[in-house]
Amino acid sequence: MEESRKGDLLMIRLRDGEDLLGGLSEALKEEGISSGVIIGGVGMVRGAAISFYVGKGEYQTRPVVDAVELCSMNGNISMSDGELRLHIHVTVAKRGGVVLGGHLSAGTVNMTAEIGVLVAGQKMVRKLDPDTGLKTLKFE
Repeated sequence: MEESRKGDLLMIRLRDGEDLLGGLSEALKEEGISSGVIIGGVGMVRGAAISFYVGKGEYQTRPVVDAVELCSMNGNISMSDGELRLHIHVTVAKRGGVVLGGHLSAGTVNMTAEIGVLVAGQKMVRKLDPDTGLKTLKFE
């Protein structure tokens, strides 16, 4: 992993074989970032899991075994019950142009992943929303 921070912008490059979510979390913790916006990410992933919310706290997860292009990645960074929480959505493309998208649940970097994070000026936390049954974003 390589990272570079200038002011509120953190750029991260993860290497082949690194866990995408784990590597991103590690970089954020090293920089002391607990609230922010993932403004973009590109590269490749393999062994990905992409999830779709189906209601009542349940997700349907689709494995994506082959290496795919990471065409788009965005989301946010917050705290939930004292733990760092990443909420990331991706668009990936298979060879031949078939595109999949949804909530990134897992993935291993294939070759490289390049991610930009904008540090938030306000504290962002996730708390249970009784209307949706989800831990939604709140601002403190």
